[in-house]
Amino acid sequence: MLQQFLDSAVQLLWGRGTITFTLLCGLYFTVATGFLPLSHLLTVFKKTVGSLFTRKKSSNGVSPFAAVSTALGGTMGVGNIIGVGAAMMLGGAGSIFWMWVGAFLGMMTKYTEVFLAVQWRESDPISRSFRGGPMYYMSKGIPNIFGKGLAAIFCVICILSCLSSGSMTQTNAIAQSLEDSFSISNLCCAVVLTMLCVWVLAGGCDRAVQLCSALVPFMSLFYLIGCGCIIFCFRENIPQAFSQILSEAFSFSPMCSVADTSAGFFTSLRVGISRGIFTHEAGLGSASIAHACSDNDPVEQGFWGIFEVFCDTLLVCTMTAIAILCSNVPLSPTSAQDAFILVMGKNGGKMLSIAVALFAFASVISFCLYGQRCVEYLFPNSHTALLLYRSFFLCGCAAGCFTQLPMVLSMADLFNACLLLPNLTALLLLSPQVFAKTKDYFLKGRNTLCSSARSSRKNSSSESCWLQQ
Repeated sequence: MLQQFLDSAVQLLWGRGTITFTLLCGLYFTVATGFLPLSHLLTVFKKTVGSLFTRKKSSNGVSPFAAVSTALGGTMGVGNIIGVGAAMMLGGAGSIFWMWVGAFLGMMTKYTEVFLAVQWRESDPISRSFRGGPMYYMSKGIPNIFGKGLAAIFCVICILSCLSSGSMTQTNAIAQSLEDSFSISNLCCAVVLTMLCVWVLAGGCDRAVQLCSALVPFMSLFYLIGCGCIIFCFRENIPQAFSQILSEAFSFSPMCSVADTSAGFFTSLRVGISRGIFTHEAGLGSASIAHACSDNDPVEQGFWGIFEVFCDTLLVCTMTAIAILCSNVPLSPTSAQDAFILVMGKNGGKMLSIAVALFAFASVISFCLYGQRCVEYLFPNSHTALLLYRSFFLCGCAAGCFTQLPMVLSMADLFNACLLLPNLTALLLLSPQVFAKTKDYFLKGRNTLCSSARSSRKNSSSESCWLQQ
């Protein structure tokens, strides 16, 4: 009964209106900034990956890389592995194409919310660390009671999401994968995960950020190597895999009849967009809470938001999908595991289980931080509220190990839709200041380059005159 109610609510909230609104918002942000991810690709790369070994951390906040690692810890969870197989089972291979479309448009949605989170963040007077997110740019950027109301709604929904899908979805995936590959009981998994979460909570936000900074690069490389091995073994099927994705994106799903073409097409689109948002979180606003901790400039930290969506969906989810389609395993939530076992045997299944556990645990840590920030906003300086939140979060982590996967995935989709609408509303209202300051950033950079070029030409001219003399 509960599962039927959740499914009905998800279909209602993720209807044609929500999908259209989400895509149009992403398109608006992308067009208004001149297709920034493409037109300024080299600048984005230089200010993100290119700055890893040159930028020094200031005394306040955390480094931009640590902030994006924490955000990636939240986004790169079970949705990148189990969620991709589940998406193709429900919407066919074509759902991956719509996941790509949503990710490309979501890059500028993520950029906008990260920019605003850094722009309107606050500094803690005691720890001197930064805190921010949708609740801050809603309440401070939007005047009157409307902004404060949106902030309160966002915080309540985000807390509920963290207490349910943020913890239960991830721990459920850990428990199921470890039981299948290592025969570890759900009870044992629940106890160990709860103890690990207690250890992280005891160390505060600093420990969470440090752990994600260490986990995210390692787990991403570990998983991508595994997917690369599968794709290499079935490399002759790569063109067929891409062809299947593109052809099914604009036709009816294999599960639908020819007479139900439009319904099948929309199912593929809806599943691709909703599952894509579940992975990269563009439009939800939750990941911007981690980005707000950075000591970076709003525009340049926004570039990390673009990079985050690229890594999460266009890289990791695509690798998962191509590995599944190339290996021709049946489409299901366990498709990635079947592909790993097909190529590497039982060791492949164990390798994937370790990857799932790392991805999911990083997500648990990040979601714990997101919910905690929302509690601190609603109940400032209330140790009782914080203690209650942490207690419920730990209970959710333990309960997730015994919950059925379809139920927790439906809960995740439900809360994502509820987070999406108030956050996108705020982004639209505050977007003019994002566009203006982004334009000023590139104009300032262009003027700096022109000044350097003029100075260089002047020096060259002087040197030429000196040589002639």
